Amino acid sequence: MNVVNVGYDSTNYYVLADTHPRLLVDAGWPGTLAKFTHVCKRMGIAPEAIKHILVTHFHPDHAGLAHELIRGGAVLILMESQVDFVAPFRQYMKPEHHYVDIDLARCVTLAFGASRAFLATIGIQGEIISTPGHSDDSVTLVLDDGSAFTGDLPHPLMCDEAGLQSWKRLRELGLSAVYPGHGPAGGTI
Repeated sequence: MNVVNVGYDSTNYYVLADTHPRLLVDAGWPGTLAKFTHVCKRMGIAPEAIKHILVTHFHPDHAGLAHELIRGGAVLILMESQVDFVAPFRQYMKPEHHYVDIDLARCVTLAFGASRAFLATIGIQGEIISTPGHSDDSVTLVLDDGSAFTGDLPHPLMCDEAGLQSWKRLRELGLSAVYPGHGPAGGTI
């Protein structure tokens, strides 16, 4: 599985792809669809070929384009712990953000225990786990090769107890490479 960083404006967004894009991890700032499309094309990714999105948490720089991408044909994978965070997400938006509300009817809501089976149907070997520490709705995609897409989970030296427990769980799952929402990607902690 290739990991292609299509991020911009200080935030990383990752497309997992082999013969075609399998999953987008995190979904851009609101009102920046043209910028997202440009970066994807520059990196050799056809944005319209992205069929699944996982948002690591509902903050503007990670979920702002979710509904616009859903309208383009993608499906948002919504974890059970994230459902109650979708509606209040709007409170972070200013009118100039041009934010579009996420239509829950066009999402797939999963229990954490069902994530592995669902990901397998889209060609990804791994699971999605709850990783509070930055926000209560934070999740991490952990691939079987040990790659972890952590969103804004703070570095262990900067974590509260919830964050430390999240890092402990990631290490127990065989963490080998971290793909954070901000900063250099692919390193280890």
